[in-house]
Amino acid sequence: MFTAGRFGAWVWRDADSAQETGRIGYQGEGGAVSLNFSVNGEPVRQHITTQRTACNYGGSRLWFTCPRCWRRVAVLFLRGNAGFVCRHCGRIAYGSQSDDAMGRAWRKQHKAEAKLVDGWRRPKGMHQATRERLIAIIIECEERRDAALAAFVSRHLPGGWV
Repeated sequence: MFTAGRFGAWVWRDADSAQETGRIGYQGEGGAVSLNFSVNGEPVRQHITTQRTACNYGGSRLWFTCPRCWRRVAVLFLRGNAGFVCRHCGRIAYGSQSDDAMGRAWRKQHKAEAKLVDGWRRPKGMHQATRERLIAIIIECEERRDAALAAFVSRHLPGGWV
């Protein structure tokens, strides 16, 4: 996609009105890519170098080089006037790092439920003991959320439950 001479743009549109909400233009420069975008109405052009590493079974993988710290990364994030930077330079946490107790319980429950089929049935090839362990995890998550909700209500409502 970022080969020399290739160019294009990524465009974001509002789902309801189809009005353009964002645009980033790119142009491949062989070993680098130039990005054109605007931050707070100010046009910005950022040059990002790329690296290639050999894969074990042939071919190669393309990486971005963070313009601030020069780390090899797969993803860059737009951080206002700083432009595109890596997760470390942008001080961006993973979603799971921002979860509270309730969020962790939901995340764990969804992960367990994804391994089961509709109605918490076991998919073909899954042992019954594995299904029972997953259901125990789901129930534990629900109990943990119930306890967190009860603690919240008792802290914030005088007299507890109404």
